[in-house]
Amino acid sequence: MARRNRPVLASIPFFADLRPEEMSALEQAVFYARYRRHQVLFLEGEPARTLYVVCRGKVKVYRSSLDGREHILHLLGDGQPVAVVPFFDGGPYPATAEVLEDSEIAALQFDDFQRVAEANPRILLQVVRELARRLRNAQEQIVGLSLKSVPARLAGHLLRLAELRGTPGPDGMQFDLGMNRQELGSLVGTSRETATRLLQRFQRDGAIRVDGSRITVLRPEKLRAWSEE
Repeated sequence: MARRNRPVLASIPFFADLRPEEMSALEQAVFYARYRRHQVLFLEGEPARTLYVVCRGKVKVYRSSLDGREHILHLLGDGQPVAVVPFFDGGPYPATAEVLEDSEIAALQFDDFQRVAEANPRILLQVVRELARRLRNAQEQIVGLSLKSVPARLAGHLLRLAELRGTPGPDGMQFDLGMNRQELGSLVGTSRETATRLLQRFQRDGAIRVDGSRITVLRPEKLRAWSEE
């Protein structure tokens, strides 16, 4: 891996509020590498000794069931970290991470992080605060998944994507799903066929327009109504 001087860690909430000297010390420990499509960053069960950040590209984090089916946990793109919590808790990676397209990935080894954090204790306080925030969000998501129907989960996911990735178009907010129907179904806990039928239903309802992987939210209030069922 090559070493570069690039503020990649500033995009991660764990480190976003660090002082310039603290950020600089961490950045000096970051390495960069290029990965080909379908290369694996890590396997489920391996020791989580490295924090990865997607500089450019896309990474899928998933678990496999006993019958070989994939359950996608995260689809990550530019600026997003991969498996942050396992990196800090010292346990194994709980899932497998695979590169979906040719990508540039940054990596921070735990030993290097520990060395810098011991010299800059305020970094650890920032990490604890962000971990607590994520725990709260995870609890809320678990409640949402257990109480909401599949249509509500999918509609809510589309609304979040429109907010995070959407760009204004002549008819509404537009964004690319960044995944196929199988991956979309796995993400909201259903099958590819059901995900496809629901997209068609939302389109017939006038809430969205579907053009391959491109989605336009035409009537956000209708999509929001679906998300609250």
